[in-house]
Amino acid sequence: MILELEAYQAIGLLLTVAGSIWGAGKAFFARFDAALRERDDSLEASISNVAKQVQQQTNEVRQIERDFLMLKAELPEKYLTRMDFNRTFTVIDAKLDRLYALNNQHK
Repeated sequence: MILELEAYQAIGLLLTVAGSIWGAGKAFFARFDAALRERDDSLEASISNVAKQVQQQTNEVRQIERDFLMLKAELPEKYLTRMDFNRTFTVIDAKLDRLYALNNQHK
């Protein structure tokens, strides 16, 4: 079987095959590009969501730090440590002993 083509037929056939390959490649890469864009958009959304969560957690940590500093500032005013209590009790006990001793001297 011999295939005989004129020059314009061979060029037309070549252009048809090349156009088909070019069209299929363009469709493939357009689909590939759309998939990449979708992936990029989902990654951007995920990164944005993570950034919002990090910002929220940073604000929560700052609030906890503020609360802790407020507690540290209020703690000495509201609570008495064991050493402070022992010191105060020792002073009061010494004063009572002195009053008792003075009271016994006057009798």
